[in-house]
Amino acid sequence: METNEEGEVLHSLFARKIVRTAGNLVVKKGPDLRAHEVSNLRFIAENTTIPVPRVHDAQYEDGKLTAIVMDYMPGKRLDKVWKTLNPDQKLSIAEQLRGYIVQLRTLKGTYIGGVDGGTAITGKYVSIEGGPFDSEQDFNQWILEDLAPDLPAIYQHFAKNALTDDHEIVFTHSDFATRNILVDGNSQVTAILDWEWAGWYPEYWEYYKAYRNLLPLPDWPDYLLRILPPQYEKEYISMSWLSGFCRS
Repeated sequence: METNEEGEVLHSLFARKIVRTAGNLVVKKGPDLRAHEVSNLRFIAENTTIPVPRVHDAQYEDGKLTAIVMDYMPGKRLDKVWKTLNPDQKLSIAEQLRGYIVQLRTLKGTYIGGVDGGTAITGKYVSIEGGPFDSEQDFNQWILEDLAPDLPAIYQHFAKNALTDDHEIVFTHSDFATRNILVDGNSQVTAILDWEWAGWYPEYWEYYKAYRNLLPLPDWPDYLLRILPPQYEKEYISMSWLSGFCRS
C-alpha cells in the first residue's frame, strides 16, 4: 500500500488523490474537485439512511474546492470481491442497494441540475456542465447541442425524436457502479461513494448511466435489474445511440 507524509494513499488518479489520515478520516484532494460532492453528501446524510461519508471540512483556494475532509468508510470495493460471492450473498447485497435506490427515487426535484441549484453534468469522454434546467425539454436541448456539427440532417432528425420530456425528476447518483460500493465480510453494504455527479435528473438517468458504465463482471447486470427497477430500455437505447454522435 502506498504511503506518503500525509498518510495511507487509498486511491490516486492523475492529479486527484484520496489519503487516509489520523482520526479515521480521509482527505480527497485535487485541482478539479466539484463542490457538488460536498452538497450532495450532506443532502444524502440528512434525507436518507444511505451510508455515506460525513463531511468534516471543505477547503478552497481562489474560490475552487481543493480538498474534502470526510469519514473513512470501512469495507471492500464490490468490484474487487464480486466474483468471490455466492448467489445468496449477491442477492442480499442487491436487495440492500435496491432499498437505497428506492430512497433516492422518493426525493423529487423541480429542475435538472445540482442539489444546491448547481449545474447538470454529462459527457462520455470529458465532463461537460450546463444549466440548471427548468425542464426536461431544456435539458434535452442542451444534450442535442453537443451533437457533431456535420451530422447528416436525417440523423439530426432522429436525434431530436429520440428524446422524450415526460419523466419525473428524482435524485440520482449518476455513477452507480460496483467500484463505488463498499461491503463487509457479512455482505452488508457499508458505503456508497463518489457523489460528485449526483443531482436532480430524469427518472431514467440512473438506469442509463449504470448500464452505460458497466464493468465486465459476471452476472452483475442481472442483479442490476433487481436494483434499478423499472427498466428504461427505450431511453437507454435512445441515449446510447445518441451519445455516439456527441462530441463530448
